[in-house]
Amino acid sequence: MLINAAFLSWHSFTQDKPQVSKEPVYDSPVSEKIYLLSEEALLTGLEPEKTVARQESFEAVMDKVATQVEGSTESAFCPLVEVERQAEKEQIQDALDDLAWPYETNETSGKRTKFWLYVAAPETQAKAREIVKELASKSIDSFVINREEMKNRISLGLYSSAERANQAKSRIEEVSGYTVNIYEHMRNVSLQQIKVGQPVDEKDWVLFVSQFDLTQMTIKVEKNPC
Repeated sequence: MLINAAFLSWHSFTQDKPQVSKEPVYDSPVSEKIYLLSEEALLTGLEPEKTVARQESFEAVMDKVATQVEGSTESAFCPLVEVERQAEKEQIQDALDDLAWPYETNETSGKRTKFWLYVAAPETQAKAREIVKELASKSIDSFVINREEMKNRISLGLYSSAERANQAKSRIEEVSGYTVNIYEHMRNVSLQQIKVGQPVDEKDWVLFVSQFDLTQMTIKVEKNPC
């Protein structure tokens, strides 16, 4: 009887033991250097341009990374880093090589949220061209869209975060006096993945990412069990 009671007590304890969640944690996709409609077409036949945006503070970005890592219930994890540009991938690889951390790379594709800024189409294409010239005189690059359903709209840029898009919207409206619209949409983009092949603790990971200017990168970090 004593043996059976001990067994039942042990079995009840193991059943009640909470399970640790291993759901992936994502860094917010902080914005990259601005890309306009040169990416795989949202609108076909568009030429790449540049525009101006204020930069989110580096400290704010690092706070986001640190908060996500510190909120983990795991002492170590194997990060999966995902970026959109080859140059960003190479930058991360160089840093991993310096630390002699093992890693694997992969190229894939996926949907990312983008935010397109534009000025509504005026009555005529001639007027749209006048607006483009006026914006250029104020150091704001833009161009007129010729595609039928969006004809004469004036493109101002494509952004990877709502925060960046709203910053640029406010700035352009203040400088130009024109109302700027934001079109949020999902778009297929090429993704460069780097999977770290050894456990990394929270402090080492925060130190590792601190060497990058995350305000200039489109980066997502998934924290996976090793």
